[in-house]
Amino acid sequence: MDYQRITNSYMSNSVLGNITANRDLLVELQEKIASGKEFKRASEDVFSAMTVINSNSSLNKIETYLKNIDMARSEIETADSIILTAIDSIQRARELTIQSLNATSGSDEKKLIGAEIEQLIEQIKSLGNTQLGSKYLFGGQNTSTPPFTDGINPGEVQYNGSGDGSAERQVEIAKGVTVTVNVAGDEVFGYYYTGDHDDNPLTPDTTEGQGLLYTMITLAEELKGGQDEAVIRQRLDDLDNDLDGLLEIQSSLGGLLERVEVTENIHLDNEISITDTKSKAQDVDFAKAISDLSFQESALQASLKVGSAIIQPSLLNYLR
Repeated sequence: MDYQRITNSYMSNSVLGNITANRDLLVELQEKIASGKEFKRASEDVFSAMTVINSNSSLNKIETYLKNIDMARSEIETADSIILTAIDSIQRARELTIQSLNATSGSDEKKLIGAEIEQLIEQIKSLGNTQLGSKYLFGGQNTSTPPFTDGINPGEVQYNGSGDGSAERQVEIAKGVTVTVNVAGDEVFGYYYTGDHDDNPLTPDTTEGQGLLYTMITLAEELKGGQDEAVIRQRLDDLDNDLDGLLEIQSSLGGLLERVEVTENIHLDNEISITDTKSKAQDVDFAKAISDLSFQESALQASLKVGSAIIQPSLLNYLR
């Protein structure tokens, strides 16, 4: 039978190796507890590192979507508030129009009512030029300049924003999901102005108009001018149609706001879930780590005691 001689050198190296290993494990646990992270480099735990990377990517996307949703909500809520004020203006215009049709309202009373409606027109024009920050809400794609300006003739209002299907501003609120956050100003408030469209002085100017501003401007003109009751009654009917149109737009904005908020709640739930997954992959379990640290400290102390007992003094210890 073969025997292997255990030298003092072998025992010393073995003991020192164990002490060093226990010390390194102790230092590693101390660093984990101090940093709160299970690993410092991806190579230490590739699977967990990939989980953290994918989680960070997902959280960054969610953050972008939530910012878009917050911006969309601000625009939608502001537009809804403005339209509500415009509806109040229509209601007031209807009351005044009905008053003008009373038998007791003479020419002077109609003119005064026309002047008050002109003030409502200015209010609606101001609503159409509402800004959120530096952005004009009702200018379509043109958000840097006022969408509603005075026309050539007094009292007219011209729309200068983008229209004809090119007014939509969209934001992405989820992967592959976009919503339109604005309503074109001409769709909400209309316009009425006289313009020369071919730059030919021999061609007569043409008048263009639609929607609420057309109704109210022509109503004010009729009340202050011809005062034809048939025309005034027609404008009253037009006000009812304009009111229905604004109520429909308001309802559409309400549905859009609800959709945006539902999507936001989904993102917030996903954010919690992904954050929890990321935490489990990279964050230290402090209770376990502290328990392991206590055990490793004991193991290191035991290694030192065993080492001191195994490594006996030699003659060299007494040489001076």
